[in-house]
Parts: sequence; C-alpha cells; structure tokens
Amino acid sequence: MGETSTRGRVLVIDDREANRYIFRRILTRARFTVEEAATGSEGLAMAMSAPDIVILDVNLPDMLGYEVCRRLKSNPVTQSTPVLQISASFVSDESKVQALEEGADLYLTQPVDPTVLVAQVNSLMRLRKAESLFRLSALQWQSTFDAMSAGVALIDGAGSLIRANAALMRLLNLVSPDLRSLRLDELIREKFFLSPQEFFDRVGNSRAWETAFENRWFRIRFDAIPSDVSSERSSILVVNDITAQRKLEEMLKLSERLAATGRLAHIIAHEINNPLAAMSNLLYLASNATTEQPETHSYIEQASLELLRISRITKQVLAYHRDSSHPTPTPADEIVEGVLAIFASQVNKNGIRVDVRLDCKDSIPVHPGEIRQVFSNLIANALDAMEGTRGTLWVRCQKTVSYPAGRPGVRFVFSDSGTGIPEAALPRVFEAFYTTKDSKGSGIGLWLSAEVLGKHRGYMRVRSRTEAPYRGTLFDVFLPLPAEV
Repeated sequence: MGETSTRGRVLVIDDREANRYIFRRILTRARFTVEEAATGSEGLAMAMSAPDIVILDVNLPDMLGYEVCRRLKSNPVTQSTPVLQISASFVSDESKVQALEEGADLYLTQPVDPTVLVAQVNSLMRLRKAESLFRLSALQWQSTFDAMSAGVALIDGAGSLIRANAALMRLLNLVSPDLRSLRLDELIREKFFLSPQEFFDRVGNSRAWETAFENRWFRIRFDAIPSDVSSERSSILVVNDITAQRKLEEMLKLSERLAATGRLAHIIAHEINNPLAAMSNLLYLASNATTEQPETHSYIEQASLELLRISRITKQVLAYHRDSSHPTPTPADEIVEGVLAIFASQVNKNGIRVDVRLDCKDSIPVHPGEIRQVFSNLIANALDAMEGTRGTLWVRCQKTVSYPAGRPGVRFVFSDSGTGIPEAALPRVFEAFYTTKDSKGSGIGLWLSAEVLGKHRGYMRVRSRTEAPYRGTLFDVFLPLPAEV
C-alpha cells in the first residue's frame, strides 16, 4: 500500500494563476498540501496559519515580494517559516542579494525544473524540522535549567555572564537587565564583598566555599567547562542555599550542649541526694539530743527546713531530666508545678509576683521532660522580659476544647507584664535562630517548643503588646487529652 500522508503544507504566493497551477501540480505529486494566495496582503494573512514553507514571487500587484518576506521574518508568528523567493523577471545578482538580505532562505529563477523545485522544498523542510528540534531542545534545556534548586550561571572567557537560571536570580536578588552587562568580577564585589583574587583563592581548584549573604548561607563552586582548542573557554558558577543545613547543624550542636548540661545536672543532683538524706537524719538526732538550749533547737529547725528545701529542689531536678521513650499519662498541674519550683529562687530574687491558678488535674499523654522544657522556655522568656521591673507572671491551666476541630484538651496560659514583643517580630518568633534578645538569645527556644508541641499534636499561639497600660506577652498552649473510647 502506497504512502498517502502529506509531507507538509506549502503556501504559494503568486499573482499568476498559471504559475500557481504548475507549482500545485508539482508539489501535490510530491505529497505536499498546497495553499494559494494571489497578492502579498492575502499571502501575509494566510501565513498566520503557520505553513511549513512559503514560495513567494517577487513581482506581486500590491507590493514586492521583498517586502512580504521582510514582514514575514519580522513577525514572531511567522519568522521561523522558511521562504523560497522565486521570480521570472528579477534574475540579476542584485535581486538575489536583496531577497536574501530581506530574509529569504533560498532564491530561484523561473523556469524552474520540477525536480529542482521538489529538492529545494525538501531541503527547506529538513531545515525547518532541524530548527524546530533545536528550539524544542533549547526550551527543554532552559526549563530544566530554571527548575534546578541551585543557582547556576554560565560565564564566557571574557568573564561576562552569558546566562543565569531563575534560582540564581532569586538567591542573589538579580533582575534580568543586570545580566546584560554584568561581569563576574562585578558580581563578586557587589554580592560577596571580595576582590576577584580573594574569591578565586577561596574557590580555586573546584573547592566549595561557604559564606553568609543577607541572613543566609551559601555554598559556592566555580569550575571551568572542558572545551577543545577551537571553542571559547567558559566557566560555570554554582550557588547553593545551605541556610537550613547550617541552622540544623547549629541546632544539633546547641542541643548536644544542652543535653550534656542536663546529664551533668542529673548526676550532680543524684550524688547530692544521698548526703542530704544523711544530713537530715543527723539533724533529727541532734534535735532530739538537745534538750536544754531553745536557741540551739531553733537553729536546728531552720537548718532542717533549708535542707528540706534543697532536697525538694534536688528531686525536681531529677524529675525534670528523667523522661520516657513513650508518652506517659501525666497530671497537667504537676508538670506546671514542677517547672515553677525550678524557677522559685530566680522569681524571689527578682521580686516577681507569680499568680498561679491550676484547674487541670487531668492526665495528658506526653513526654514529661519535653513538655517541661517547653514550659521552662516560656517562663524563662517571661522572666527575661520583666528583668528589673518587679512585674507579674500569670500562669493558668484548665480543661478545654479546641475549636474548630472540637478536640478535648488542656489549655496552659503563661502571661507576663514585661516589655512585650514588637509587632513586626511576632510573625517570626517561631522561626529557628530568630531572636529579639541580640546576643543573649539563641533563637531556638520557641522554635524547638513549637516543634515539640507539634509532635504531641498540640500547638502554641502568642499575643503581645509593647504599649502601656496592657503591655506584655501571652503564650497560649494547647495539648490534647486522650480520645475517649
């Protein structure tokens, strides 16, 4: 069975019907679909339907074919359509040059041998297919280039940026016009505040260099692109945003230090606990043995009370750093009371008034040590905010229901009369390493607390004011109760 599919669409623009007929017969036999136009204006309109090839006569009644070709090549819709210029009267070399300079891809003079015409049309069809594949490959390459998360720039041998992907533009806050005249040495000075020599000393021999830029961390590589002797030498600049990785590394280091401190406190409290018990027994015996001196009795009783207070604090420290591998049902009020006991000395020293109301004896399934850490962060922040003001810390706890989910749970409220958090900072207080305390804060307390509450299917909200008379900050914490069976 013979092949009947068309090999492409050809638009013939010629004012002579006889010429159009000849072209139609020749090309139809070669399995091309032929469309016809008798004037330049009609041909320009029909070319908007994107034929594969245009065969264009020079001598048209309304305009010369040179002008038609120029308009076709200047129109984004038709500029990639190959044009075969043809004429029986404009046969001089000057005519051919003018046609080619106006954008024609080929120029033939009539009469045209049918085999030559078909061969030339086939040649233009191959050229069009090759250009289409090239444009498709370029589009796919650009899409892949822009989809990369790393910022990438191509640099020519003269040190000018040839191309940059969307990620690099975003990471370095560049706009498209910047690339037209931007050189690598200018980029290095403006964005990394280094001389070119300092930059290449740090990234030479394909080494990765890490640097800070506008509150972010980048890893930068600079490599030469291999080329043969006939190609211009070029290079590639790769910029990766490693801010999250650096934050995680810092958080792990700080977490390890905190864990080590906690283990040390646990060991010290454990070791102190035994001699405390012995001292309590000795004071008891001394109290019973002393019968004649009331003043001595008074001293012994005071020592016993202080020793009892030390013992209570030691037990709180031991409980604070003792945690289970699985959630444990724990009375909500006991968690709060234990944390408040740890801060009792600091509260008294700073003259802070503590107003506590705990109506939450329900047991909640939690990792007690983690929730104690959350409450400790909130209380420590409140005490810092009230430093030197002899303010008030309000602590509340009650059974409630979380809306709109309708989950039963326990609500904890920690409110202080401190300086408050600026309104602009409120949306960022739960971000890792964001702090309003300058060098006094690590910036992970609230972030880590929010992560812990999320792990327990709870949440935390904050409200704050910096203006009197209702200045201060309130943290609202919700932890769910176990689902009823």
